[in-house]
Amino acid sequence: MTGPGTYLAVVLYTLPGFVIGSVIHELGHAAIALRCGDPTPRRDRRMTLDPRRNIDPFGAAAMLVAGFGWGRPVQLDPVYLRDTRRRAAVAAAGPIAHLVVAAIFVLALRVELTGAAIDARGFDTLAQFTLEGVLFGVLLQGFLVNIALFVFNALPLPGLDGYAVVRSLLFGRLPGFFLRVEQYRYAVYAAVALAVLVPPQFTNGGVNTVGVVTIGAASLIFEHLIVPGVAPIFVGLPNVFMLFS
Repeated sequence: MTGPGTYLAVVLYTLPGFVIGSVIHELGHAAIALRCGDPTPRRDRRMTLDPRRNIDPFGAAAMLVAGFGWGRPVQLDPVYLRDTRRRAAVAAAGPIAHLVVAAIFVLALRVELTGAAIDARGFDTLAQFTLEGVLFGVLLQGFLVNIALFVFNALPLPGLDGYAVVRSLLFGRLPGFFLRVEQYRYAVYAAVALAVLVPPQFTNGGVNTVGVVTIGAASLIFEHLIVPGVAPIFVGLPNVFMLFS
C-alpha cells in the first residue's frame, strides 16, 4: 500500500525514533570527546538532550525524503584528539549510540507486549487504530530506524562515522589510499548508489541490499530477542517515491 496517506503515516511513526536516535548519536560524540579531553562540546553547549541543538534540518529532511538522515555534527578540536585511538573512539560513539537506542526500544517493546493484548505475529503498523497498537507501532518503527541508522553511519564511506574510525586507525599506514578515496569521494558515492539502487529495479526487489541490512536485520533481531520465532510487518522507512507509487 502506497500513496500520500501511507507516506505521511510512515513519517509520523518514524520521527520519534529518528529524533531520539539523532540526539543520542550526537550526545555520544560529545560525551566521548569530552572524556578524551576535548572541551569543545561543552563550550558549544552540545552536552544536552535538547533536540534543537542536535537535529540538523537538512539531515531531518533527508530522512523524510530518502529514509536516511543525520544530526548536527559536533565540532571537535584536533589539538585535543591527536591520539588515533581517541579519534576512533569519538567517531565510533555515533553508530554505537544507535545500537544503544535500538536496545532501549527492544526493552520497551518487550514491556509493551507483556502489558498489552497485542499479537506481534504479522503485526501491521499501518493497520492499527488503538492506542496500544499505535504505541507499539511507534516503538517498532523506532527500533527499525535506529538499526538502519547504525548501518548507515557504520559504512566506511567518506563523511560517515565508519570511515572516520577506519581512517583514524589506518591513515598512518595508508595515507595515499585515504587521500585518493577522499579526492574521488563523489565517484565512490555514485558507485555505491548504483550498486544499491539498481539491482532491486532489475530483480523486482529480489536483490535488495538496503532491505536486507535494515528490515532483514530488524526482523532477525525481533525473532531472537523480542518474540522467538515471530516477526511483525515492518513498513520500512520514509521514501518520497511512496507518494507516486
